[in-house]
Amino acid sequence: MTGSDFVFRLDGSTPTGGLRSQWYAVTVAVILLVLAAVAVANAVTFPDLLGYDVEKHRGYVDVLFQQGHIPGRAESKEFDTPPGFYAVAGGVKDLAGKLGASDPWAVARALNVVWVFGTAILTLLIARALFPGRRALQLAALAFAALMPAVLKLAAMFHPETLSLFVSTLALYVAVRMFVRRRFGWPLAALLGVALGAAQLVRGFNLWLVPVVLAGFAAAWLSSPSTRRATLFAALVTLAATALVAGPWYVRQTIRYSNPLIFDRKAPNEPIWDRRPVSFYVGLGPRYVFTTPIRPHFLNQMPPTLYSDIWGDYHGYFAWATDQSVFHGVPPDTTVKSELAAQNLLGLIPTILALVGWLALLRRSLRRSEHFREPGLLVVAALPLAGLLGFLLFTVSYPSGDGDVLKAGYLLTTVPAWAIAFGYALTHLARNRILRRALTIACAAALASDLVFLLHRGPLGPL
Repeated sequence: MTGSDFVFRLDGSTPTGGLRSQWYAVTVAVILLVLAAVAVANAVTFPDLLGYDVEKHRGYVDVLFQQGHIPGRAESKEFDTPPGFYAVAGGVKDLAGKLGASDPWAVARALNVVWVFGTAILTLLIARALFPGRRALQLAALAFAALMPAVLKLAAMFHPETLSLFVSTLALYVAVRMFVRRRFGWPLAALLGVALGAAQLVRGFNLWLVPVVLAGFAAAWLSSPSTRRATLFAALVTLAATALVAGPWYVRQTIRYSNPLIFDRKAPNEPIWDRRPVSFYVGLGPRYVFTTPIRPHFLNQMPPTLYSDIWGDYHGYFAWATDQSVFHGVPPDTTVKSELAAQNLLGLIPTILALVGWLALLRRSLRRSEHFREPGLLVVAALPLAGLLGFLLFTVSYPSGDGDVLKAGYLLTTVPAWAIAFGYALTHLARNRILRRALTIACAAALASDLVFLLHRGPLGPL
């Protein structure tokens, strides 16, 4: 075997013969193995009380299982969060306790390993459905989704976002499968509706999946006159199933709080365009984003805060704290600051590739000359746009002085779409030999840095 036989030809070409399938399968297995190893290591060693609002989430479970009801405003600041995650995690925690587990909470948190593993596989299946002949693209998308720091950081915590990521990705996969194969039977439409509803029972932010899927139905209806009746019927079945699953939660919130989308704080009594300064939208934190990307630098500046939380640990819940000392303003040491700065620097090329790929996919999916012939691609391309708009609306509607709403976790469900966009851009640009070499080096460096960050500066660091 020679180097030319290797499957990682980023220009999109692949070798002939059995080696192609063999190396593809081996590469998928290696990526998934690394993902599982990192996720398991973090789940086992991560400090119990470290993470975003972990005590609040545990308190929700206690009320739900010990008192038998969803907590209200007076019982939990998470009263606005749907009960899906807490029911699943709490059920596993109780079962683990009855079976004699020494730390039932750790067992419940370990479910995140299953959710991130399932998300990675679903992302690969989505990429295969959309680009069946593009194995390099599929592998790039899988690696991006599996080893993103934002994904594996949250997978170490007792938090709803990882389950939300899995269920929303499942809904995305069902939608893409339906639109790509043009199969609009009621069983698949009902399954899509159940997945959409279940996603909203985990996190309210998943409501943005509904207009994304409806855009796919609209594109399918426009592109194929012969299946318009079936498409319309499938859309109605999907909406009905979604409402049947998620509707009771919204009805409950409306009855109790007069607002189905209530948040744990009141919105300011001023126009939405006056709630954030201009620096919130355009501030880039140039002095600190590649030197010390941690709070309180560039406080309440959305672009650098979000970017630093995606690739590093801006809020200090993973790499520069081993307990709740982070809340008392204990800064990280110089070494950690340098590593977080390196994370931001090395994450720049993958970020640019994901953005370029997303814009290219969006443009391709909206071509009028094609009459929206790729509704499955439109669903994937529209997801980051819907997620960013929803995130922007939320963070502007409920401003906070400490910037706590500017967390990458609120955009976690868009990761599969960004992963496919990354693979799309990488494989297109890599057709140029010089670019291929440069991008290979840049992405390999980012991947190596991510693994060092997740393992060494994560909970395995002290070992």
